[in-house]
Amino acid sequence: MQAIPITAVFTALLALMLVGISIRITVLRAKKKISYLDGGDQELGRAIHVQGNFIEYVPMTLLLMGLMEGMGAKHWLVYSFGALLLVARLAHAWGLYAEVFQARVVGTSGNWLLLAAGALVVLGQVA
Repeated sequence: MQAIPITAVFTALLALMLVGISIRITVLRAKKKISYLDGGDQELGRAIHVQGNFIEYVPMTLLLMGLMEGMGAKHWLVYSFGALLLVARLAHAWGLYAEVFQARVVGTSGNWLLLAAGALVVLGQVA
């Protein structure tokens, strides 16, 4: 197997972000004494949504990134892909936490664009 160090770095950074997102949920649950679901609390509901959305989109995006890198994509492309993914996830999380709709749009749209672009790059490399 070919090493994918760029993807490894971004995977580690995003894993740390997931830990932070998850800790926020635990702290909110303890503070608000809500052990299951969101208890109707909007702040906790937003935090759970940030985590859920992260878990839904980040693994597939990282997989595409790793495939791109492993298949020999230019390093600048893989770095750009990873940096944009990190920015998209930060924008989405901040947008939900701070209730800034435009940041959510940027984060979500950015991740969708990366998924599509990554898929096309991978398909282009195998064709």
